[in-house]
Amino acid sequence: MNARSWVRQLEALSGSLCLVALDLPGHGESAPVQAASLADHAAVAAELIGALAMRPAVIVGHSLGGSIAIELAARRPDLVRGLVLIASCVALPLVDSMGERLVALLPGPLRRMFFFSLVKKVLFAPDASADAVAITMRELRACMPETLADDVRMARAMDLTGAASRLDVPTLVLTGSRDRLTTSALAVRLSALIRGSRLRIADGAGHMLPLEAPVWVNREIVSFVESLDTAPLSPARADGRRRPLFRRVLDCLGRIARRN
Repeated sequence: MNARSWVRQLEALSGSLCLVALDLPGHGESAPVQAASLADHAAVAAELIGALAMRPAVIVGHSLGGSIAIELAARRPDLVRGLVLIASCVALPLVDSMGERLVALLPGPLRRMFFFSLVKKVLFAPDASADAVAITMRELRACMPETLADDVRMARAMDLTGAASRLDVPTLVLTGSRDRLTTSALAVRLSALIRGSRLRIADGAGHMLPLEAPVWVNREIVSFVESLDTAPLSPARADGRRRPLFRRVLDCLGRIARRN
């Protein structure tokens, strides 16, 4: 999806935390890149964190975004203060679906209609609010077909078992007890791989935790951030933190414009 999928966190937490939500390549208003990979997306996130002088940051990723967060922490541990991995896993079980092969034979419009009907059933718990469903389906339908295909390809091919087992960063793993996509069992495995991580399960929630259970997710994020040790900042890093966020964004855009 895109930065708007974090609307309930941006609304509720902006008064207590400095929050930045980004559109990854091909998502939202960001231009696509051909055959994007987890490493490509992690590099984009790393560049943004560095440009905004926000390092080290607490990285919050949902679903495939959690996998990207793991990749980022493995490649650039200097940028990461902590991880919050929501409805995430290191690898998806391989499923050989006859139904999926048959759907691939349908004409484009019918295939798309069937896809979104299936997605709606898989992503949400039965008691999910109409608002959560509406936001998710609107943003998914706005996503380019090529981007959706790339995301599915990345999710099926990924195996972050080794990367997760080598992480040495405070980590919070959040999952819904009724998540049918990245199940609680996958979350338990993820938490077991990351040394010292904490696992929390939202009873009755599905895959779209940030929208389905925003109050619970927000409380867990704030509690996790507050639990992190407050190490002294270097003068340069402290200056970066003191500058207003809009000023840092403008500086970042200026550097990009000059580079191009």
